[in-house]
Amino acid sequence: MKIKLKAGKKYSICSCGLSQTLPFCDNAHREFNSANNTEYKSLKITPDSDTIIEVTSNRWKSFEGK
Repeated sequence: MKIKLKAGKKYSICSCGLSQTLPFCDNAHREFNSANNTEYKSLKITPDSDTIIEVTSNRWKSFEGK
């Protein structure tokens, strides 16, 4: 999936696949980490200029087909 990012804005990209706002993180990993002794974290991005990035994850099963 390709997403547009604006210069200077901080973005958090989901790495766990539990977010209801994929591909962006909604911090769902915090409760999951606590309950499952895992250490998922979001990927933080703050671009210097407006850009388009392509992101994908094999953990985004709930996002397939959207």
